[in-house]
Amino acid sequence: MHEASEEKFVDVANSILKRKNIATKLQTVRKAVGLSQKELSEKSGVTLRMIQQYEQRAKDINKASAGNLFALARVLGCKAEDLLE
Repeated sequence: MHEASEEKFVDVANSILKRKNIATKLQTVRKAVGLSQKELSEKSGVTLRMIQQYEQRAKDINKASAGNLFALARVLGCKAEDLLE
């Protein structure tokens, strides 16, 4: 039973690490449009720190305010749901 717990822990840890290394949809769209985080912040009114946190997954973009989500989508030329993870 103990070995199974260790294996489960390793599997969960590996999936978290893999997810952290994959770009967020926000980052992918932002780069495709050719904007820096700062430019996106200035054009959308969403703070630079918030954009950084969404892209680093420190904050869950799925729980972002509707205002932030729609502001980002408007500037990026996509639908708000395109930015959700």
